[in-house]
Amino acid sequence: MKSSVDVSLWPDPWLIAAVRRDPPDTEALDELANRYWKPLFARCQLLAVNHQKAADLAQEAWYRVLRTRHALKPGGNFPAYLATIATNLWRDWYRSEQRAGRMADYRLESLDAAYPNESGELLALAERIPDLKSLSPADQILLTMDIDNALERLTPRLREVLVARFVSGESCAEIGQRFGRTEQSISGWVRQALRQMKLYLEAPSPGAAVNA
Repeated sequence: MKSSVDVSLWPDPWLIAAVRRDPPDTEALDELANRYWKPLFARCQLLAVNHQKAADLAQEAWYRVLRTRHALKPGGNFPAYLATIATNLWRDWYRSEQRAGRMADYRLESLDAAYPNESGELLALAERIPDLKSLSPADQILLTMDIDNALERLTPRLREVLVARFVSGESCAEIGQRFGRTEQSISGWVRQALRQMKLYLEAPSPGAAVNA
């Protein structure tokens, strides 16, 4: 029989306390997933730069939370905990793929993912580009591919910082605490990442015609 309690009104600590029980409260678990699955997937998508791998990472991160649910702290920062697990899984995957030499096997789909904006509305990263809708459909596709390629060319550290800053909304000070660096250092990394992407996007394509 379904409970008459509306768990959607519960704060995170209540939900986590209910999930820690044996057996876990399934309604509380579903509500946590409703709140945090999309931001989790968005983070994994931008880190992995691959739709299927992002789905795998997000699933594994969620399963790991469930396996260790008794260690969850009701008063803790659950979104940050979830993001840390996902990031650590991605780092492990990246290192193993580098050793195996299989990174080139993956194709980029990061701009198909939905990322929350300031109002909570989900938009594809490509839709955040100024005046994108003024472009032709063909030019929009080319721009999407270019941004994917630009993201791929960032180092894992710079891509992770961009995820934390612009997807998760962390401040440079918060990111710096995790990396053991100053706020100024993180700001420099963000500028470096954006500068590298800008240079790539502004460079003429190899096949571009030269005006006489």
